[in-house]
Amino acid sequence: MTIVFASIAAAAQTVFPPRLSVENAVDKVLAQDPRTRIADAAVRIADAGLSEARTGMKPVVQFSQNVIRSNNPVFVFGSRLEQGRFKATDFALDALNKPDGLFNFRTSLSVQQPLFDQRQTKSRVSQAEFEKQRAELQTESIRQNLRFETIRNYFGVVLAREMLDVSDRAVRSAEANVKKAKDMVEVGMTTDADYLAAEVEAANANQQKLEAESGVITSVAALNIALGERPDLEMDYTTDLVERMFTIEPRDELLRLAFENRPDYRRAELSLEAARAKTRGVRDQKLPQINAFGSFGYSSPYIANGSTDYTVGLNLTYTLFDAGRKSRVEQAAGFEAVAENEIQSLSNQIRLEVIRAEQDFKTSRARIQVSVKAIEQANEALRIVQDRYKFGLTTFNEVLRAESALVRSKHNLLSARYGYYLSYASVLLATGRLLNASGF
Repeated sequence: MTIVFASIAAAAQTVFPPRLSVENAVDKVLAQDPRTRIADAAVRIADAGLSEARTGMKPVVQFSQNVIRSNNPVFVFGSRLEQGRFKATDFALDALNKPDGLFNFRTSLSVQQPLFDQRQTKSRVSQAEFEKQRAELQTESIRQNLRFETIRNYFGVVLAREMLDVSDRAVRSAEANVKKAKDMVEVGMTTDADYLAAEVEAANANQQKLEAESGVITSVAALNIALGERPDLEMDYTTDLVERMFTIEPRDELLRLAFENRPDYRRAELSLEAARAKTRGVRDQKLPQINAFGSFGYSSPYIANGSTDYTVGLNLTYTLFDAGRKSRVEQAAGFEAVAENEIQSLSNQIRLEVIRAEQDFKTSRARIQVSVKAIEQANEALRIVQDRYKFGLTTFNEVLRAESALVRSKHNLLSARYGYYLSYASVLLATGRLLNASGF
């Protein structure tokens, strides 16, 4: 029974493949791609680091329990005092010099509270906050790149399938031409040269179809692997490469948006802030440290019937000489300089990426207009050539060339639309605004 149901489910999937829009594809990739899980884990780690840094000014409470037996004179003397069991006979010289072994059960509870820690906790909290923000921005950067990859893979599948459809129709047309040329040769209306030309054209069409079939297989595999599906899973792709009109801002506005929204640029700025916080923390190490402390103890030879004691106090520590402090300050200043130069380098890279994306977008849009016009011209040229051929005013080769030109024009239009979609996604990615796939 299970096998029967599995067979029915497999057959149903073949007849009715799962539907997939570009938005669904993006959501699925973001949910299952290991890079997003790694980035999310990095955010959790950074958050835990921030929580730990915030505990720097919290008290430290420790409990200890010791059981010791010794006949060391100092130990015996001190332990009797701790236990509150010292007697006058214990001052005898033999008792002092050669005491019997003694058990001491020592229980203690101690507390240490930092009052001023050279602002080191503040420095660590600042750096941890920057690190968490950087991890969150890294997650967003990964998500935007995954959206771009998914959009590219999804429309790559759509393009490959439409290319295959055009190639398939071209093969059928070429095969019809071969049959037509053969029939005309048999009745003496044309020569073998026309028949051979038709055969060559059919071979070329079949070669293009084979390449298109290969393109479909590889593009489907690339998308399915990203989706976590088996590579050969067939789906119904519901978002087509239809005629669209995307709009982008002027270049100056694109650059402003990029520096405002790009996660990698904001991460670089946070790296500089973290370096500055580290420098301040190193410089503050010349300040004193102040701690409050206290302890409560209980000593007994038999666990019970012992004596208690306590200790409280303040501790101030000031380092008069630290040979490594100067080197640490210089090292921190070096990190600042590196972060500043990385920002400058990234700024130049972002400017170039935005300009390149803008130009690709404009070029792709122009290519569509040229391709549409080329198809109109190819259709008209084919009509004229066919009419001329009917009246014997041109050769069969001219008809074949006109048909090939029309097929190439259709392929060029599909490629131009794919490039247009992808260039728009590139503009959004370059300006840090590829937040979803709803605009495609």
